Amino acid sequence: MTGRYGSRVFPVGGAFLLGVVAAHLLALDGARGAPGPVDFSAVVARAEGSVAHVTTLRGGEQAPRSRDDAVGAGFVYSSDGLVITSRHILQGAKRVFVQLEGHAAKEARVLGLDDATDVALLKVDLSGLRPLALGDARSLRKGEWVLAAGSPFHLPRSFSVGIVSGLGRAGVGTRLKGYEDFIQTDAASNVGNSGGPLINASGEVVGMMTAILSRTGRSQGVGLAVPIGAVLDSVRRLQGGAPAARPSLGVVVREQGARASRTAGLVVTRFLPNAPGREAGLEVGDLILEVAGVAVPRVADLQRAVWARTAGTTVPVVFLRSGRRYVVNVRLR
Repeated sequence: MTGRYGSRVFPVGGAFLLGVVAAHLLALDGARGAPGPVDFSAVVARAEGSVAHVTTLRGGEQAPRSRDDAVGAGFVYSSDGLVITSRHILQGAKRVFVQLEGHAAKEARVLGLDDATDVALLKVDLSGLRPLALGDARSLRKGEWVLAAGSPFHLPRSFSVGIVSGLGRAGVGTRLKGYEDFIQTDAASNVGNSGGPLINASGEVVGMMTAILSRTGRSQGVGLAVPIGAVLDSVRRLQGGAPAARPSLGVVVREQGARASRTAGLVVTRFLPNAPGREAGLEVGDLILEVAGVAVPRVADLQRAVWARTAGTTVPVVFLRSGRRYVVNVRLR
């Protein structure tokens, strides 16, 4: 018997297989009377027709490439052909194609891109599509069942199941410019899942898959999704013609949790070029406590407090330096 992983085939020994079967039977025996596995087939059936397979052409290519970085996923946002996908899978693309179940691949127009949240908004000339229901990521709980949909290894409309492993993940080293508030899931996610929806057990989109943490480039059980609220904020900006760029303090920070001898806040570790925070008087080592009257114990809190303003707005920043409390006014840009 063999087990398949990617394009390589590994032998599975008979003794190993018998051991797995025995362990499985013991587990079943110990779980008698417990509810059986959750059946997500109804959720998948409702969602499948609204999950998009997204491919790109680069340069003078005549057909979508088989390269892993030229394929991704997306999901239907409106019945008249608006599709949400990942910004990074369109990098360097000259042409973009969207294929939905029951339809041939259609070339899509790119309506807008948001580097901060990795969101791209596409338009295809199709009507009568069924948008996916949208949920609220703020109601998610650790341990809750979720499904990740996408095109791993060019397999359109694939679904994998897992749980919400973490919420509000920050400082994970993604490519995104400033975004720091991810949903973590162990639902299998590989190259080609980017842009695909993360769906709860009620069939609602709660996030958009954007990255995995892996030492191999393949799924190792740590997938990251942008919460649907942030995705929709980007979409509304792009639909309204507003600049996708977000205001910033220009600081790179790390979280410092509260302890008996420490105060919760964000330690400034370095500055971005032309940082307005530095110009206002912040220094490396300062502990930021509040921005615009909002406590910022987490990176996600700072992000929300700043992104709620517009560039050019001046906000008070409260911080500690050598144990003393200071306030500076920073003009965002």
